[in-house]
Amino acid sequence: MKADTIFQRAEDLRERSYYKKAIELYKRALKEYSEEKDKKGIALTLLSIGDTLRMLGEFNRAIKYYKEGYNLSRQLNDLTSMADSLTGLGLSLRALGNWKEGIKYFKKARTIYRKIKDQEGIAFTLWAEGVALRIKGDLRKAIKRLETAMKRFKDKEALAYCMNSLGGVSRVKGLNEKSLSYYTKANRIFKKSGDRFGIAYSHCGIGNALRMKGQYKEAISHFKRALKLYKTIGDRVSSAYTLWSLGMVYLVSRKPDKAEDNFKRAMSYFHSTKDRRGVVYGLLGLSQIDFMKGKISPGINKLKKALQICRALKIRLEEGYIFSILKKFLTEKSYTPLEIP
Repeated sequence: MKADTIFQRAEDLRERSYYKKAIELYKRALKEYSEEKDKKGIALTLLSIGDTLRMLGEFNRAIKYYKEGYNLSRQLNDLTSMADSLTGLGLSLRALGNWKEGIKYFKKARTIYRKIKDQEGIAFTLWAEGVALRIKGDLRKAIKRLETAMKRFKDKEALAYCMNSLGGVSRVKGLNEKSLSYYTKANRIFKKSGDRFGIAYSHCGIGNALRMKGQYKEAISHFKRALKLYKTIGDRVSSAYTLWSLGMVYLVSRKPDKAEDNFKRAMSYFHSTKDRRGVVYGLLGLSQIDFMKGKISPGINKLKKALQICRALKIRLEEGYIFSILKKFLTEKSYTPLEIP
């Protein structure tokens, strides 16, 4: 079978979120392209492997492939692949909590996309930068970048992913109805296109918007739908945040044992994907369970550890949540959990 045929089959699988099967075919294609001495084919396959590993939460492995793809694309003077590789590098670094370095790569990629007049590429880097700015805690700039990206995107699925991101920022800002609207619109688009990852992502978003509105039963239903899809996809990253969200529902519903189970499951994924920001969220949840159970010292220690990570990553919102939890603990006779968006 020709390398191009194998590569296209892998692309089709990746588009339908069958990431593990896609990886197997990409590696076969890479071997065939190497035997054919097709450097362009090798570069494209390296990039696609990076993209697929990133979706599986294998960020450090993805970075390796993106760097190899970038170096080869540079030799070939393939500007599109160079920009795509830089964007992938930025996304992987952002996922590891290094939002600052990620933004640098997005800006470098955007310079190339502008040079070749790739409007979708420009829009994609604006979206990626918007999400990185949200992680930084600069919500105003995050919304500005995401809204600018939305105006540039022509592809409906790309628009839906932008809606998901705007739904997340809106929730953090306390705009729960707006958040729910963004996620619901995105969910409709993904269901029409059959994008399993997008469907799961929007279900998790809808669940979080409903959680913040106090509609816990409905929220749990959406979280479970998301988890079912993520399991079939093999996505540990998104599963971790969904489990954490489910844990928050149980925490504020004063079901600490169920909450703890979900937080610990989320933490195992956060550790396995080396998601330090995710670990902070896990610690925020688990510390509150300690306070509810009267375990003062363990709770304080968890918050201290979370604070160290926040300051290393320079993430503002999560640091603010730490002090809000401490304030509640110090001022309340019987600790009431803090609802974290």
